[in-house]
Amino acid sequence: MYKHSFVAVVALALTAYTLGGCGTDEGGEVSSAAGGVANVGGQAAVGGDMSATTTTPASAAGGSPTDSSTSSGGGSSNPTSSTSSVPGIPTAVSHDNCADTSGVITTLTGQYNGATISVTGATKTYQATTNWWHKYVDQTVKLDGIGYTVGNPNNVNVPQTDGAPIGYPTIFVGTYAGSTTKGSNLPKKVSDLTNVYTVYESNSLSLDHSNFNAAYDVWLTANGTPLPQTQYSPGAGGAFLMVWMFKPAQRQPRGKNAYPAHTVTGVDGTWDVWVDSSNPPCISYVSTTPRESLAYDLNNFIQDSVTNKYGVTSDMYLSIVFGGFEIWGGGDGLQLKDFCVDVK
Repeated sequence: MYKHSFVAVVALALTAYTLGGCGTDEGGEVSSAAGGVANVGGQAAVGGDMSATTTTPASAAGGSPTDSSTSSGGGSSNPTSSTSSVPGIPTAVSHDNCADTSGVITTLTGQYNGATISVTGATKTYQATTNWWHKYVDQTVKLDGIGYTVGNPNNVNVPQTDGAPIGYPTIFVGTYAGSTTKGSNLPKKVSDLTNVYTVYESNSLSLDHSNFNAAYDVWLTANGTPLPQTQYSPGAGGAFLMVWMFKPAQRQPRGKNAYPAHTVTGVDGTWDVWVDSSNPPCISYVSTTPRESLAYDLNNFIQDSVTNKYGVTSDMYLSIVFGGFEIWGGGDGLQLKDFCVDVK
C-alpha cells in the first residue's frame, strides 16, 4: 500500500488508504477518528490513489524542499471562521520526557499523501498523512518538523447533519497500512508499559474551534502482531482510546458521556469519559477545560481505562498512537506545532 522512495523525507503513494477509528456521533452518523468512512455503529474503508513524490528537508545540504503541487477545485461558500476568545489552559508544555525534533519541511497536497519524518540524530521516524478521507477539494498539510499547518482557505466543510469529518490529518507511530515507523517500541503489551511520554502542542484555541477537535487516537489490539496492511481498525478484542483537548461546540464523541468530570491520576484537570461499548469499544477522554497543548504520560489514561473497566484490558497491546485534528470545517492555519511519543 505504501510505495517507498526516499532521500531524507519520503512522500508516499497509497491505494485504498484509510484510518478507521472512533469519532463523533451526530444524528446517528458515526465518524471515524483517524479516517475511514463510518456507517452507524461501525467503520468501513475508503479508497484513494496519489502520485509519489520525493522531497528533501531544508536541513539537507544546499537544498530546499520540493513541494507537491496544489490541487485545484472550488470550496464552500461559507465564510472563514472567526477567531475564538474562549479561555483555556495555558499552552506552555514541558519537553523534558519527550524531545524528538526533525528538520523536515515540505507541503503535502492531495487527498491521500504522506511522508516519513526522520528524527534528528536518531534512527527513529514518524509518519504523516493528509488523510482527507471524507471530503477533499484543495486542502493542504505543510510539514515543519514533527508538526504541520493545515491549509483550508476555502473552508471546505460538512453540514451539521453530517457526523463524518472532512478528514483527520495526522502524524503517528506504529504500524499502519503497511508502513512501520522506526523506534516506536510498538506493539507493547499494556501490562508491560512503564510510560508512554508524549507531547501535543497546537494553536487550536486561537481559532474558531467549534467545528474541529485536537485529539489523540490510540489503537490497542488483541495481540502483539503488527496490523496487516489491509486492516483499518484495532479489530475485535481491541479498543480505541481517544484524548480530546476540548469538545467542539458543534460536535461530540461517539457513545455517551458515561463518567463526567472524571479525575485521571497523574493528569491535571478533569475529563468527561465518553464510552461506546461496541466491539472494538471506543473510550474518549474529553478535557472539561479547553486546552490546546498537553505534555503527559499517555499510560495514565490507558491504565485508568483498565482500572475502571471502561473497555481497555491489561492483556491488550498498544499498537498505534495517532495525533491530529478531526476537522468538520474551518481550521485554515490550524497548527500541530509539535508532536512526540516515547513508549517505554
